[in-house]
Amino acid sequence: MSEESPTLRYNKDDWDEIRLAFATSLMVDTNLLSLSQNLEIEEWPIKGSGETPSKYIDFTWEELQELPGLADMPERIDLLIHILRETQAFDDPFGDMVATVDAHASVDRTLEKNINRLKIPQDFPMALSGLSADTLSFCQNEDIKTLKDFGHFAQNMAQNIVIGGDFRALLNALTQEDQQTLAKYIPFRPGSFGLHLPECIGLLLNQLSDVEKCSLLKRFSYGKLSELQESKARLSKEQISQLEDILQTKLKEICDYFPEQYKQLAIDIKGGKTLERVFMVVDEPERECICAQITARYLKENAVADLPESASGKKPGFFARLFGRK
Repeated sequence: MSEESPTLRYNKDDWDEIRLAFATSLMVDTNLLSLSQNLEIEEWPIKGSGETPSKYIDFTWEELQELPGLADMPERIDLLIHILRETQAFDDPFGDMVATVDAHASVDRTLEKNINRLKIPQDFPMALSGLSADTLSFCQNEDIKTLKDFGHFAQNMAQNIVIGGDFRALLNALTQEDQQTLAKYIPFRPGSFGLHLPECIGLLLNQLSDVEKCSLLKRFSYGKLSELQESKARLSKEQISQLEDILQTKLKEICDYFPEQYKQLAIDIKGGKTLERVFMVVDEPERECICAQITARYLKENAVADLPESASGKKPGFFARLFGRK
């Protein structure tokens, strides 16, 4: 019995229509995998930075049938048309959370002005931000590595482009200088200038699931957990150990980006300041606990040499003793 042919939604007329319409789309050079992921439909199966609509739209229907990766695979051609049509319909690479943004030629200048005024480094890595995993994936696919790249991407968006989610929230926060919202996505402290190490470590926890957070709280003996938290704290000891190792790797990236602040943190802890006090800026007891515990391990394993002796005259606390002489 022969295999049943896949049910196809589109034909030659559909292809001719969408390829002409897409020739002027802002998304013509956007990765097809990224477009399909943000539309929350079947993912484009061919990987590679060159897999964009512009690779295909110059070909006729007949030529499309002969292309490597598409020949004898009508379902892929059907998916390609579906991705282009859905993208064209919504003009939205960010899924179903949409809002119109007045993104015009002055956006880049506004972003740069506000970023500079707040003394925020333009080279801050988006990978260290508090953006969602989906948005970080989009940034990676579009080669948006830093805040500067973020600004340039925003500059190239037309006035009628539609975006949503935390990407839009961060863009609006930067253009409107909304410091409270800004602090949700980058380690900025409202009312001050620059970026800060403790807040960046706090944003790291945005990438954790509830199961991971609750498992860490139980591991760190954080008070009495609720029944719901207990039910979510189900990672095994091995899984928790692996998670802690992953967090240590991320902490290294963060501390490498803030070398002077990391050195000052080590000095402060040696001088008697507690990590609980350092992470009060996170302003959430459970997150403060996790931040303090993972940072304590990092400080112990990555102590800074030639730190001054404590001059406070006070007995050092638990975390301060991590840096005491043997």
